[in-house]
Amino acid sequence: MTEYLTIIPELLLSLLHLLIIRKYMKVFLGPANENLKSCIEWGIYYVFLIINNINSIFPPHLLLFGNVLLIYMISSATRKRSVKQRCIFSLLICSVWMLVEVIVMMILMSMGFDSRTLQDAGSFISKMCMLLFSVLLDRYTKEKQYAEISLRYFIIALLVPVSSIYMMHHIFLIAASHSEYSFFSVAAGILLLLVNYVIFTVYDRMGQAAELQSRNRL
Repeated sequence: MTEYLTIIPELLLSLLHLLIIRKYMKVFLGPANENLKSCIEWGIYYVFLIINNINSIFPPHLLLFGNVLLIYMISSATRKRSVKQRCIFSLLICSVWMLVEVIVMMILMSMGFDSRTLQDAGSFISKMCMLLFSVLLDRYTKEKQYAEISLRYFIIALLVPVSSIYMMHHIFLIAASHSEYSFFSVAAGILLLLVNYVIFTVYDRMGQAAELQSRNRL
């Protein structure tokens, strides 16, 4: 009976994860066009999250790849956005979420929490932070029109979240082995988080500028 009770929080946290992703998609990609395919993909993503939360069978790199791929597939099924916009959104949201989780974990680790509490509390707090960010973004952003940006700028923007994931992963490994680097890992995570936020803003402005140029040509 106790084993079943421990599964309930994991089910709820996985559902909260989906709701937060859905919120960010609405903010950055616009209203959804739900269909049977999207419902199936949401269901697959939910099962993917539950399996990882309960057993943690996926290595970090495979877990990250699965999140990016499933978010991209869902955004493709529910939004009529370009491949570039869906790709940059999927990578950025996963990299930002990973950075938030690492920062929260390092803060809790420095406070002396045990590993089990660290995992449960870190997962919940990071989700609350991402939910708060999504509410604030939804409150202060308005519907915008975007045009395609050039492939060169798209690749440059794509390199930032990818390099952030790589650097933060190794910083976390160093801090886990050497506790004296805990403060550095938190500071580095915050800086990388700010960099990814700036990339969100820059990509948004570039899309608006391209749309303005397109209208001026007309």
